[in-house]
Amino acid sequence: MTTPTYRRLDAEATEHLHRLTTTWRLIADLSFSDLLLVAPLEGEPERFRVIAQQRPYTARTLYPEDMVGRVVDAQWHPWVERAWREARRRPHSEPAFIDAEPVRVEAVPVRQRGDVVAVLSIEAADLPDRAIGRFESAYLECADALLHMLELGKFPFSAANDLISSPRVGDGLMVVDALGMIQFSSPNANSAFRRIGTSALTPGRPAPEPVRVLAAEATATRRPVEYEIDEESGVVIDLRVVPLLWDGGWSRSLVLSREVTDLRRKDRLISLREATIREVHHRVKNNLQTVASLLRLQARRMSDQPQAAAALEESVRRIAAIALVHETLTEELEGAADMRDVARRVVRMLEGSLAREDVRIQLVADSVRVNAAVATPVAVVLNELVQNAVQHGLGEGPGTVNVTLRGGNGRPLVLEVTDDGGGVPPPPAERERDGLGLPLVKALIADQLGGEFSLTARDGHGSVARAVVPVR
Repeated sequence: MTTPTYRRLDAEATEHLHRLTTTWRLIADLSFSDLLLVAPLEGEPERFRVIAQQRPYTARTLYPEDMVGRVVDAQWHPWVERAWREARRRPHSEPAFIDAEPVRVEAVPVRQRGDVVAVLSIEAADLPDRAIGRFESAYLECADALLHMLELGKFPFSAANDLISSPRVGDGLMVVDALGMIQFSSPNANSAFRRIGTSALTPGRPAPEPVRVLAAEATATRRPVEYEIDEESGVVIDLRVVPLLWDGGWSRSLVLSREVTDLRRKDRLISLREATIREVHHRVKNNLQTVASLLRLQARRMSDQPQAAAALEESVRRIAAIALVHETLTEELEGAADMRDVARRVVRMLEGSLAREDVRIQLVADSVRVNAAVATPVAVVLNELVQNAVQHGLGEGPGTVNVTLRGGNGRPLVLEVTDDGGGVPPPPAERERDGLGLPLVKALIADQLGGEFSLTARDGHGSVARAVVPVR
């Protein structure tokens, strides 16, 4: 048998090992063992580096310290080197002594498309000198099947996942054969199914019908199956069925169960509250749009008073900007608005309302998620600054207004609006006398959001308005 040669892990092999480390908690818990995933060092075939580690939840760990990054050589850990060199599973018949403690060690090659890419070391305190009970025996048999699948390259599964909400070994475990007959059931599994009216999960008797159906599907597809039993009584049981390769065939299934009634009740309550909040945002948006429509009608009736009509139109745009924030929040599931989406809507609204074919508004924005208390004033500020750039920066001439929005990930939100107007903009004091725009911007940025605002000329050609807002 030829010794596997070192190869740098490509994207496919790396993804295979990633799937293993997202599902191997099952092996650690069933085998009562610590797991160390090791890969050979380049140019040093007898030395390996620990690249991942998993501690069991069902037993005391042998490695309270972090082992990732440690280098393992053949003298200290010969079973890993032999499993790699011989490309086969290497159980150790006699306990090894690590820090004067007897330890049961086994090394299994990890295959990906037939090639050995790493070795998994399974290490646990040596079994006591007594007969193993049915409980421990069932766990160890399931672990042995999974390790056999790992050696053959059939585990982890190609579509493996390890959802946080998925049941674990300690929640409830059942082993079902190819005919749907129960071979083993843990006390926690019995308790979970008793809540839905199953009197007992007795070995040798048929498993509950949902379990039999799921087990048949898992063994037929050779992939794990997730399912939730939701009884009319309100009891909810989360199931995960894992097919096991046994005696050369997919003849058994490992069924993990978890009673999640309280968790699902809380989830439904949260969903109801989120739906209520979205409905409130929807109604606020509709009311604001109604107010804007009324103001727009009033402005049309004031054709003989152009200044008053223009003031009403500005108010309409401010209200519309606020309505766009609430429209965005009705589509969000997390109660936060993406300012990139809000900015796009505000810019689109301004392009339609300003009615200037000779003016272009260009937007470059990062995805920055903020709550409504920040999104609403920033949307109003964006509206004011773009209008200010068009009316005062460009004036009656053509040009481009550039809007830049960046920040997020712990950085403050930075909004910049620049124009390429034909001259130096008038001083801010003069602009403030012309309307509410800049005083409103300063009040929103500095007073309400605790940020900073500046308006400067850009090399004698256009202006730059800059708002910096801390995002908490």
